[in-house]
Amino acid sequence: MDRDARNPASWPLTGPQLGMWAGQQLDPDSPSFWTAEAIELNGALDPCALEDAVRETLSACDALHMRYTRRGDEVAQSLDPQRPVVIERQDYSNCADPWRSAREWMSEDLLRQADLARRPLFACALIRLGADRHLWYLRAHHIALDGFAYLLLIHRVAELYSARIAGREPAPVRDWSLEPVVAEEADYRQSQRFADDREYWSQRLSGLGEPVTLGPKRAPGDSSHSQRAMLLPSQYAQWQAAARRLGVDWSAWLMAAIFAWMHARSGERDISVGLLVMNRLGSAALGVPCMAMNVVPLRLRVDPQQGFDALARAVAAQLRELRPHQRYNYEWLRNDLGLGDSHAQLYGPVVNLMPFDRGFVFEGLRSRAHPISVGSVEDLDITVSPMADGVRFDIEANPLAYDAACLAGHHAALLALLQRIIAEPECRIEVLSGRIAQQSAVRAA
Repeated sequence: MDRDARNPASWPLTGPQLGMWAGQQLDPDSPSFWTAEAIELNGALDPCALEDAVRETLSACDALHMRYTRRGDEVAQSLDPQRPVVIERQDYSNCADPWRSAREWMSEDLLRQADLARRPLFACALIRLGADRHLWYLRAHHIALDGFAYLLLIHRVAELYSARIAGREPAPVRDWSLEPVVAEEADYRQSQRFADDREYWSQRLSGLGEPVTLGPKRAPGDSSHSQRAMLLPSQYAQWQAAARRLGVDWSAWLMAAIFAWMHARSGERDISVGLLVMNRLGSAALGVPCMAMNVVPLRLRVDPQQGFDALARAVAAQLRELRPHQRYNYEWLRNDLGLGDSHAQLYGPVVNLMPFDRGFVFEGLRSRAHPISVGSVEDLDITVSPMADGVRFDIEANPLAYDAACLAGHHAALLALLQRIIAEPECRIEVLSGRIAQQSAVRAA
């Protein structure tokens, strides 16, 4: 690690942080890199206990209290020693539609300008919707948190709140220092593995042309819009069973379905999809809330004559091949290819498969997480998250490239294709494409 990395007052950026920094610098005034979740809490809430739990949790998280400054060609991060945590209170309980009013407030809050050098990287609020219905809202810049980091924070808040309500001691304070994460990456960048990974991706992406998208290529807007669905819990079991019958895991099966869907909707054969990877297992970032995710381009040529079963096995093979190299950060890869100062991408849609447990327990309350913003969306972001009460299956879109009707059509076509391949796993891709086109034509009529 270099001198800055060992100085607790100043550290270099990790690859995932650098990607968010670079994206923000392309449009410094854009609020598109804010992410947000709202935790709905139903029951007799103790607001003071919740605020105490939130304040203690967020104060302990280094990543939320960083400030970023450019030093020549380098960017450094340093901790704000004050670690301020401000919790706003909003009350919409007397509104005709409290949830809608709260959503409007959150949407406006997400339009605030980000300042990575001087302003806080997060904000939160306790929103009252009714006597026994509240939202805990958390907004954070993507340079600070990824989806798994949100989960770590929510679990800790739930743990502290529950301990206070039950009158017991909470689990010990956790070390959420960012320094070990930075140090570990510095070691990786000096290793032979880093050089091997760079060479792998250089060969893997040789000759890659413009990625296929289902809409015009546009720079990301200040916000995104979405098409959401909550599928029945039995849906996940069906996917797993269908994947087992083909000898692949459910993630490879689902990624193959997305490749088939992209071919059906575009007519193109050479397709690249971005796959979000957690990169935490076995690393210092495993228990630290921070931005650690990477996105890797998964590139495949779809043969319309092959059956879906063959496509699923091909995707599984590709995933096995790239898995040892998925730590090499996407922003480094873009810089290697001379794309660092542009919005150019190496894939079309981004897919986020979230198989980790998103359940959490607040003592005496019923709780549920609501996704509010996934951050910047270049094209399409597909999020699939199995949960205790169903499967969240959402598509977020760049509104400058897809209008609401177009997005709804793509979402419906993908869900229809998933059902078709469960029933006919050996169906040829060209037949699947034809049936999806027919169903789309019927809906349009």
